Amino acid sequence: MGGMARDSTLSIVVAILLLPVFASTISASSASMVTAGSGGVAIIGLPGHQGDTVSFSSLIHNEGDSSGTAFLRLNSSNQTYVGEQVVIEPGSSREVVAPFLLSEIGLIDVYWEIISNDSLVSENLSGHSQINIEKPQELHVHILDSSWTSDDGLEISFRTILDEGRSRDVSVELTGYSGSNSQLLQSFESFLTPGIRQFSLSLGSPSISSVSIRLTPIDWISHDTAVDEIVVSPPEISGTIEIVSISPEIPSAADSVSIDVLISNTGTDRINSGTIRIISSSSGIVLAEMNSPSLQIGSDFTSTFSIESWPTGNPVDIRAEWYSEFLISEFDNSVISNNVVSSSSSDIPWITVAVGCIIGILVSIAMRSASRGSRKSVSMKKTKKVDKKENIDLAVEEKREVYCPECNRALLVPKSYSGRARCAPPCSTEFKVSPEETIVNDEVDIDHIEFDEDSSDEQNESNLLVSKSKTDLLECPSCGQMLKVPISKRPATARCPACGSEFEALEG
Repeated sequence: MGGMARDSTLSIVVAILLLPVFASTISASSASMVTAGSGGVAIIGLPGHQGDTVSFSSLIHNEGDSSGTAFLRLNSSNQTYVGEQVVIEPGSSREVVAPFLLSEIGLIDVYWEIISNDSLVSENLSGHSQINIEKPQELHVHILDSSWTSDDGLEISFRTILDEGRSRDVSVELTGYSGSNSQLLQSFESFLTPGIRQFSLSLGSPSISSVSIRLTPIDWISHDTAVDEIVVSPPEISGTIEIVSISPEIPSAADSVSIDVLISNTGTDRINSGTIRIISSSSGIVLAEMNSPSLQIGSDFTSTFSIESWPTGNPVDIRAEWYSEFLISEFDNSVISNNVVSSSSSDIPWITVAVGCIIGILVSIAMRSASRGSRKSVSMKKTKKVDKKENIDLAVEEKREVYCPECNRALLVPKSYSGRARCAPPCSTEFKVSPEETIVNDEVDIDHIEFDEDSSDEQNESNLLVSKSKTDLLECPSCGQMLKVPISKRPATARCPACGSEFEALEG
């Protein structure tokens, strides 16, 4: 009996001695994970579309006396997603997160739980959630307009359209094409919100014939490919010029003439200010000139020119020219004109006529003197030289019309004149005037022929021309004039009254 009492007392003493050891062991494993706040999980990134990644998140509190670790695990349709493990200090709370890829369309169940390898975990740190996965958002791009000018280069305006849902990051690429060649013109990233957004870009002056715009989703998928293309062309500077009216319609030389000119921009770019000219096509002389304004695409401008002195000629050919940095356009017009020219003494080259007459007189006197010094000349019949002179003076007074071969102007010259003539200014064309044809009798009276008495002189025969015939008529060897020299008087030296040539008239 006494022994049993001693054993009980010993057990109590041992238990008291070991109590601190048990207490220390329990306190070493006292990390305990419980939910913080309202509990459960939160889903970040909704609404969700197929191809998106959402995040499941839960706030965990460590109510134990030591630090511990925890992470979030997700399960759905035999797929498991594990988040990153975090360390939670005693008395602290931290968020544990796990990503979840939305690979299906429709309503799905996702099971979640908090797991710790070194801590106690509360039973309410697990459960399941339902989320609705929608089809992918649609993304579109539409080119609105393009313009290409020499000043600003190529400019493109376009808009993007993103369906309702989440805001998205996209990559924008503009590519230019020329035949089979392509070049990247611009590339950048943009953050799009649901709805419409417009862009306007300057692309310089590339050597291309078309431009395409492509939008590429960044870390998400779209239902369709977002691409659009437009044909472009470099700026074309072109225009037209036209003479629309002339007043008076049939002008005369030296008249004041009014000309209306219309210029129009028919190209795809602005035409800068320049010059408009009216030019004589035949001479190249600028008849009138004025400055032209800058013309926008599709616009026109009418200007009136005043020409103080209309040029001579019929017709008068004129040309209208429009210059900017280069020749834009030109227009030719042929104008019927009145060119009635009154003759005047200045139209006839009197100096040339006078010089020719003087030279002719001197040559005639010299030939007559030389002839009289070598032979004695007798006339078979005296003629009235006074009458001849009177006939010549009468012919000088008579005039006839000749026409300029260049401008067809009618000029008056002496009827017997033969030589060079010059048209009145501004034409001033020089041309040859032939003598007027007259009908001459084939037979010339012998009374007008002079011949030598000494017709057998061999020295005279060697110096004279010779003409022979078997009748009383023969030809002048110089001008072909038919003359009458009786055979009974041959051989004889004769002088032609038409050209004044001396020749030997022989029978044969």
